[in-house]
Amino acid sequence: MKTKTKKRLAGAAGILIILCLLLAVDAFTGDPLSRAWAEGRALHRAETLYPGQKFHVTSSYSGQFFRYGATVQSATSTDTHFDVTTNFWLFTEDRAEEQVENRWNTCYRMGEEGADKIAKILARDAPELTLAGVYGGEMGTVELDLAWEPDGDGSGRSTPENYLENFPLDGSFDPSVLQKVPSRICLQVLRDGAPAQEDLDNVLHTVKQVMEANNLPVTYYDVTLVPMDGYNSHEELLDMVVESGPVATSDIA
Repeated sequence: MKTKTKKRLAGAAGILIILCLLLAVDAFTGDPLSRAWAEGRALHRAETLYPGQKFHVTSSYSGQFFRYGATVQSATSTDTHFDVTTNFWLFTEDRAEEQVENRWNTCYRMGEEGADKIAKILARDAPELTLAGVYGGEMGTVELDLAWEPDGDGSGRSTPENYLENFPLDGSFDPSVLQKVPSRICLQVLRDGAPAQEDLDNVLHTVKQVMEANNLPVTYYDVTLVPMDGYNSHEELLDMVVESGPVATSDIA
């Protein structure tokens, strides 16, 4: 009897060890069944918050530490999309209030539409400016941040929740919004050799003139001049870059 008991205990211990190992692996990698379960919960959450609308999952992610995330998108509302996370298969939370109700999605999308419009205007009215991708990547050449307010350290952020009436859900970008909410335009301009402060002042002046001539009165201009040559290392390049930081339109001559 003792031998049988020991075997049973050893078997139970072995099973327990295997279960613990499986849970440990699952905690780091996730599993497809749990991800599918979380996606289903995300869709249920979305359709509960917005009855009458149908949703689909555009992406799902994570799975580490039993936390799964999914982004859901309405089939009838462009701006009604938000993230939902499920923890330990049962506890679900969402960002619908921040992303949809507080109009972050709408503000961001309108900013992209406005940035595309501005990029075309600058290419037409200021062809002497060679614009690089924003942040040096393959993104658009202009960034337009709507409802943008500088904070204490100067980095600033968009606060569409303070200007909700100007961001109707699924509404298109209207240039008149620039007269109703603060905004910031960001550009990177390529230059031959090492740019100077005088070059930066001239670019700020040119961009401001073009914007105002086209009834696009942004509140802040943030321009960076980047040399195309004259450096031998990344460190030298960074030393030659000239940045304006956010400059109020009233401070540009």
